[in-house]
Amino acid sequence: MAGAQEQQPASDTIQQVVVSGTGYRTTGTKSDLKPMDAPMSYEVYDAELLAARQADSVNEALRYVPGVTAESRATVSIFDQYTIRGFESYRNYYDGLPLQYNGLWNLVPQVDAWATDSIEILKGPTSVLYGSAPPGGMVNQTAKQPRSKQETEVRARIGSNDLRELAIDSTGALSPDVDYRIVALARERDGQQVTTREERRLVAPSLTWRIGADTRLNLNLYHQRDPALVPSTPLPALGTLYAAPYGKLDADAFAGDANWSGMEREVTMGGWKFEHRFNDAVKFLQNFRYTKADGFQRNSYNSGLAADERTLARSAYFTDERQDGYVVDNQLAFKARTGEIRHSILAGLEYQKMDSDVEYGDTLGTGTPSIDLGNPNHRLFDAAALPFDYYTERHRIDQSQLGLYLQDELAWGPLTVIAGLRRDHYKSTDANDASYAGSPSSSTTRIDQRKTSGRLAAIYKLDNGLAPYINWSSSFEPTPGVDSLTGEAFKPTTAKQLETGVKYVSPDKRTQVTAAWFDIRKQNMVVNTPTFNRYTQTGEVQSKGAELSWRQGVLENLDFTLALTRFDMDVTENELDTSLVGTTPVWVAEKQAALWVNWYATPKLDLSAGLRYVGKSQMDAANTAIVPSTTLVDAAAMYRIDDTWRLGLTVSNLGDKRYVGACHDSNNCWMGAERSVELSLHASF
Repeated sequence: MAGAQEQQPASDTIQQVVVSGTGYRTTGTKSDLKPMDAPMSYEVYDAELLAARQADSVNEALRYVPGVTAESRATVSIFDQYTIRGFESYRNYYDGLPLQYNGLWNLVPQVDAWATDSIEILKGPTSVLYGSAPPGGMVNQTAKQPRSKQETEVRARIGSNDLRELAIDSTGALSPDVDYRIVALARERDGQQVTTREERRLVAPSLTWRIGADTRLNLNLYHQRDPALVPSTPLPALGTLYAAPYGKLDADAFAGDANWSGMEREVTMGGWKFEHRFNDAVKFLQNFRYTKADGFQRNSYNSGLAADERTLARSAYFTDERQDGYVVDNQLAFKARTGEIRHSILAGLEYQKMDSDVEYGDTLGTGTPSIDLGNPNHRLFDAAALPFDYYTERHRIDQSQLGLYLQDELAWGPLTVIAGLRRDHYKSTDANDASYAGSPSSSTTRIDQRKTSGRLAAIYKLDNGLAPYINWSSSFEPTPGVDSLTGEAFKPTTAKQLETGVKYVSPDKRTQVTAAWFDIRKQNMVVNTPTFNRYTQTGEVQSKGAELSWRQGVLENLDFTLALTRFDMDVTENELDTSLVGTTPVWVAEKQAALWVNWYATPKLDLSAGLRYVGKSQMDAANTAIVPSTTLVDAAAMYRIDDTWRLGLTVSNLGDKRYVGACHDSNNCWMGAERSVELSLHASF
């Protein structure tokens, strides 16, 4: 496997583009256009890089990507949360299809990094090919695909927080026409916060059948059971950002209760990728996936500190969620010529459907013990006595999206132009039966929205390796929920981006650079207003700045990657709360820098080190306080004992620096990830 091969200098691997078991496609264009030839900002983290850094999650893998802020809630493992160019995202894509999520609650499917062959990060609006999506960009995890060559890798890991893991990845041929792959993993460890726990079991088998010279079918299954996950249990700013009377809290501080904390989740996904080539010019691809998931969360949130500045009031709650859905993407690709212009035309029809059932119970503080943060007792709750019937909600959510899209790649000598349009029809019904202090109520929120998204982009490849490009694109996101100020259903958010930049690839491929300037304007963004303490939609938010991605092979045994980001993000319009105009939303670090260096010291030993800087962010929507910047150091080593055995070591946050990852307001802050040391043993045969 890719992760089992001898690690090579980045100059040999950074040009790699994902080749799936059912054809050659890239995320940015759904075509065979290579990322460095595409008129957009595009990062590909291949299998070698992921294996070297041994990331367990998408969040960890995104640490060194320009324009991306990951691990803001580093102590939380129930979802991957990150921002791209300042805009939040909770949902990843897996093999080109969205990991389905209703957008409101906590049941979000995750695909483990061990089952991932590569991660593609596409920046800017992507609605022209993928429908509803945040304007900052998207992350696509490509699955490990069956191969004909027999290869097996077994990995065992131990490490900080009592980490124990065993994983296997095996592929090969079952017959001349059928290849298999099976990926499996078992992992358990303590969470960073005291008394918390994480456990995971997964198995992902797949088959590729070459039905004929022009037809392929890939069947795939992914089943993951997480008996224990760490939910989001925030801490107040006093004690995290600022010193309380008892001092500052440690990185493992926990405001929850061991008797009512954690989340269980089970996800099963099954599908196929079918490809048929009619001739050299026409090809059809269908990508289908069915998802069934359920999860139960036990958690609490804080309601503010008492006058003594150490006693924290709490409310306990639960969420019981089930979802059932599918998505299918049909693509017809064909090539043609008009004179000297070559066309690669893509026509697609995508349909998504998902049904969700959610039950929510909340004590609203009734019968819920407070906690003394200066001298915490994490076993105060009596789970059987918590009055969850004080406030309840029962939701039945039905969602669907139908999208029709058309794209033309026009190539004329060194010039490539991409033009695309997509029309989406999104529908959602949320029927809720609620009860508050014994008083029932019912409501139904309906959304029926149609939106058109587009992209027009061009890149010109010069003989000296430079390729200037320009990109205009738009996006939309259906916004579930109700505006707390107006009582009306949220409007869809829309966005437009103008991006211009330049790419450079040296003749020997040892130097690859992308420099980009972007201006994104998003309308109807949902924020929590400080004036009313309610969720509402602003008029407009603007994110404008620049990024640099530089991958360099310095010597045959030395290379580095450099990522620089600087942008400004501000609320530019807000009709309902003018106090927000000119403020920066929370979660947004406007300055970032990261450097990763690989030194292939000997034929057997590889050494790596990373330095990452995350700039300051705002503590709340009113920008009354700052979450300080932080600089962290990471390190990794790989020693090849022989052709079969390898020994790996990774260290994150080498200096064990205590820092605050992010805040939402004065009651909700999250500590950053503490030092983690992991030792791995690999066997490849």
